[in-house]
Amino acid sequence: MADIWTDFISFLLGAYANPYVFLPLVFLYAIAIAVVLPLPIELSLVAPILDQQWGYLAEIALALAAGKTVGAWLIFLLGVRVEDTIRWWSERWRFAKWFVDKADLFVQKTGYLGLYLLLSIPLMSDTIPLYLYSLFNKEGESLERNLFLVANFLAAVNRVVILAGLFLIGVDLIRGA
Repeated sequence: MADIWTDFISFLLGAYANPYVFLPLVFLYAIAIAVVLPLPIELSLVAPILDQQWGYLAEIALALAAGKTVGAWLIFLLGVRVEDTIRWWSERWRFAKWFVDKADLFVQKTGYLGLYLLLSIPLMSDTIPLYLYSLFNKEGESLERNLFLVANFLAAVNRVVILAGLFLIGVDLIRGA
């Protein structure tokens, strides 16, 4: 088992050195993280931040934001398709109805800003907020698709900026100590 992980890490390190390989991998990884993987996206940012390769980090940030936006679009489409089924089932059980009503209210009250802020939090799983805001988008009217996607894209870029900023603050604190 250790050999598989060693090979995988070696592959990723080799891919990192070649932007033509690494950036499409980041794009696909970001889609997978948005749709099914409850992992933080920061794994793809560690090396360029530690190496202080700010130009490469900007390229990675754009690939990451584009992939997360594609993943968010897929989830949004799913939410629109299954919302009626969720509401139908929620009418059958009181707890389910209560949960759906509370989730609807949360999405309506927090809107795009809430989605943006949640997705901007470093180490936050993107999967859960994306599904929450997609599945409980009351009849597709609480959140419009294009603004939903813009909030997702901007939050992804913001998250990279926050992480880079925290790294630089940490470096300055260590140097000043």
